[in-house]
Amino acid sequence: TTLTFTVAGVATGQTINGETISTTTTATAIGFGTLASGTPVLAAQDLTVTTNAQNGFIVTVRQDQNLLSSNGADIDTFQDGANTATPIPWVGPAATLGNENTYGHMGLTSDDTDLNANEFYSGAVIKYAGNFFATTTRTIFSHNAPSDGTTQNIGKARVGYKIQVSALQEAATDYTNRLIYVCTPTF
Repeated sequence: TTLTFTVAGVATGQTINGETISTTTTATAIGFGTLASGTPVLAAQDLTVTTNAQNGFIVTVRQDQNLLSSNGADIDTFQDGANTATPIPWVGPAATLGNENTYGHMGLTSDDTDLNANEFYSGAVIKYAGNFFATTTRTIFSHNAPSDGTTQNIGKARVGYKIQVSALQEAATDYTNRLIYVCTPTF
């Protein structure tokens, strides 16, 4: 049995599900830069899988924590910290004073069109989920047969991460977390 899984960066100006990517990434880093209130930032990474596993593979992602700063402030998951499991169209944070979960959030999307009947993109509507927090994994790419590492939806997919903050988001210059990808062959 063979399995090769790779992650690659994506340059600004490319697209995911028709939406333009606004910041460049590498295989090991996603930098969102300085976030402006009310302006979403979209980053992406390319995933490839080559395997001869009879029943294909599944790729999941989770974060080790919300984006967290050294002063204890965090940026929650989409939507407003609710860890949205069923993908929905992007909406900005609610910015409800006194409810820090609504000050800013980050969600994900995938261009794997055969994943759960194209749950992230349908009818020209791009959808996002937030259930990739520390105790939950989110499937973002899969196939049910051997894959070649180059064919879209079979051996290749792009995953996007969108972040937006409101004017209430706690100020910090060092928000960080780790995204953990796991690729599992299916026999």
